[in-house]
Amino acid sequence: MKISWKWLQQWADLSELSVDDVSHRLTMAGLEVDGVEHLGEGCDDIVVARIDRISEHPDADKLVICDLTLGEGKTSNVVCGAKNMAEGDFVALAQPGSSPPGVDFDIVSRKVRGVLSHGMLCSGSELGLEDDTDGILILARTHELGMPAFEAMGLKDTVIEVDLTPNRPDCLGHLGVARELSALYGRALKTPTDWQETPVWESSAAPQASDAAPLIVEDAEGCPRYLFAVIEDVKVGPSPAWLRSRLTAIGLRSINNIVDITNYILMELNQPLHVFDLDKLQGPEIRVRRATAGETIVGIDHNEYKLDPSDLVIADAERPVAIAGVMGGADTEVDETTTRVLIECAYFEPTTVRRSARRHSLHTDSSHRFERGIDPAGLPAALARALRLMLRTQETLDSNPTVRTGIVEHCVDAVTKNTQVTLPKTMPSRILGIDPSEDTIVGYLGALGIEMTAQGEDTWLCTVPTYRPDIERPIDLVEEVARMYGYDEIPSTLPRSSMGYTHRVRPEDTRHPETIISRNYRRILATIRTQLLSFGLYEVVNYGFMSAQELDLLRIAPGDRRRETARLANPLVADDAFMQTTMLPGLLKNLTLNRARRRKNVAIFETGRRYFKDTERPTLAMLLSGQKEHHWSGNTAWDFFDLKGIVEAICRPFATEGLEWQVPADAQPYLHPGVQAEWVLDGKIIASLGRLHPMVASDLDVDAEVFVAELYLDELFALKPVERRFSAPPRFPAVTRDFALTYGLETPYADLERAISRLADQDPDFGAIFESFELFDVYAGEQVAEGMRSLALSVVYRAADKTLTDTLVERADKRLIEWLETQVQATLRG
Repeated sequence: MKISWKWLQQWADLSELSVDDVSHRLTMAGLEVDGVEHLGEGCDDIVVARIDRISEHPDADKLVICDLTLGEGKTSNVVCGAKNMAEGDFVALAQPGSSPPGVDFDIVSRKVRGVLSHGMLCSGSELGLEDDTDGILILARTHELGMPAFEAMGLKDTVIEVDLTPNRPDCLGHLGVARELSALYGRALKTPTDWQETPVWESSAAPQASDAAPLIVEDAEGCPRYLFAVIEDVKVGPSPAWLRSRLTAIGLRSINNIVDITNYILMELNQPLHVFDLDKLQGPEIRVRRATAGETIVGIDHNEYKLDPSDLVIADAERPVAIAGVMGGADTEVDETTTRVLIECAYFEPTTVRRSARRHSLHTDSSHRFERGIDPAGLPAALARALRLMLRTQETLDSNPTVRTGIVEHCVDAVTKNTQVTLPKTMPSRILGIDPSEDTIVGYLGALGIEMTAQGEDTWLCTVPTYRPDIERPIDLVEEVARMYGYDEIPSTLPRSSMGYTHRVRPEDTRHPETIISRNYRRILATIRTQLLSFGLYEVVNYGFMSAQELDLLRIAPGDRRRETARLANPLVADDAFMQTTMLPGLLKNLTLNRARRRKNVAIFETGRRYFKDTERPTLAMLLSGQKEHHWSGNTAWDFFDLKGIVEAICRPFATEGLEWQVPADAQPYLHPGVQAEWVLDGKIIASLGRLHPMVASDLDVDAEVFVAELYLDELFALKPVERRFSAPPRFPAVTRDFALTYGLETPYADLERAISRLADQDPDFGAIFESFELFDVYAGEQVAEGMRSLALSVVYRAADKTLTDTLVERADKRLIEWLETQVQATLRG
């Protein structure tokens, strides 16, 4: 993030402060300064000059001679190869002895094809500016001749580059950094002179903005807040010098006066805006909805994007006109013919924007901010400032635009509510090892905009401003105290030893102490590898390529997503021309190669990635076939339940609550239809496993059972890690009861499991003594009715605070039997 010193001074009192001091304070407060650039430093010899005459070079067709006036009677001449200038233009002249920041040589007087040239006319890039235009830089004709060019353009500035961590989106604008500095130095935050003015839409006598276009928000979850205003009779043209210089200083290219204001607000207030040409909207209307299958949009980068139903879009009456929070569409962008504009100011749900940006491989300034979280309460102020500045830019074009009355708004109330966090008063000193007074802590947090209210003698209730989405827990407030105190001021002490777990610092039930395992993915992956090796599997490493024939072998249907493969431009082997969308072909090659060499007992695994056109998915694949390792107690073959147990063991460190083994709704075509399963959580498949289909095995000339699995590591790592709970051994004895139940032959056993779990959750009396249950026998035969089977269950009861009586146990038995009979039609056998 580039911060302009001049721009920053509009918002923060930096008097008597040096750039070096400010940079150090920001770094010590957690906003690391990567570098400082002094624009125009050492460039006073690059001055404003006027081209009085352009003549042809006598010995070169592609060169011209420019006669220049520098002011105060000074003249010069330069040989130039550019063609974009005309007589009377003002340009930047690098005089002999100067060193423009965008070139790696010094300027000297020298002959060019026999004509003496005293310097160089500079392009924007040669001045170190972000400028992709051809030819030299043409300046405004209002500048004073002979004046240093950087000073004339308003670019005599210092730019601080801050490397922000993802948790500080509030500092992605000059206002956020100004808030930090005002708090760090104990100074009041400044505001521009027009900041407190009444929004222009409130003082307008024009028709209502809502009459110009209705707003329909179909997905309030993806778009909790959306505002727009309308300006008519605008002129689109060059931006005034003050606006161009502000954007140029931080590396942005000026486009036009309308678009430049949206970029200005983006970099000042951290609020992305988008402007639609109202006359290009069909209807016109604004509709916030999810894309429908098959829809496409041409972005302002003029690339076409195929939309997914999970993409949130802004649409008019007929088509999408923007990918929400990511990029606008070319069909409705502002151009020189635009006279009516609709200005969007919105808050989009961060995860929704992040997924769309990644799916389409787009990373824009807007998506960067929406992904991290902007201030949902700051939208009206940002829109009001944008309108004021747009009207200001119209003055230089002799335009008299009209702002329609009011704004059109959709807002979910909860999104603008402040987060409240309870902070124990002793927590900062206990965590940080320092002893700031209560008044000091209140002062630190108050300077950051956090309101503190005492709750009794021991805690504060802290109300966090909406522009700080990173503050959610007491420990976050402790971090703010540390930043304000100064990390470099906290004394160094020897660390305490650790058991390898990080204990949560918060009040909690002493019967269930909680710990969080550090989620270092590489370490977790290394642990998984070690587990699999201990289970007797060998790791293999294959190329991540496959052929279309291998998908045919697996019976993958034409419409299956795994058919949407990325083709290699220059494959190593002609057949392996695609990136793999499943890792099974590689393991099956390993199997057939080993069997060809008389190694029929194969137990292997591989970690890698599956590649789709829009994403990559880290995956663990396993294959088991033949006998397990020889053992003195006898040899046994690998089976489905061995593979299932391995998957469960791998996933044990992660939360298993809610995870269910299910028979796939859409059976995998390469697996035996009766021997396959999926581990599912909230509709997401964590693992898929089963026995290889006999026909696939036959095609591979494999006459043994083969069991394969794919574990989707991205979904696994997204699970909350299991919280280890340590408690004392039970003090009171358990009571075990065995039941024989008549149960439907076609009814999944999992239904019975879920029914018992629901009873324990819903019935407090039963749940208080229920401990566990286990299936220990299954029977289907003559002694059971047709279409039924007998299940033998062992149920364990135990109370935490007393010895169970027969009455309590019998009551629990009765409740269980009645419940199972009504829920899953399981009856007690006579």
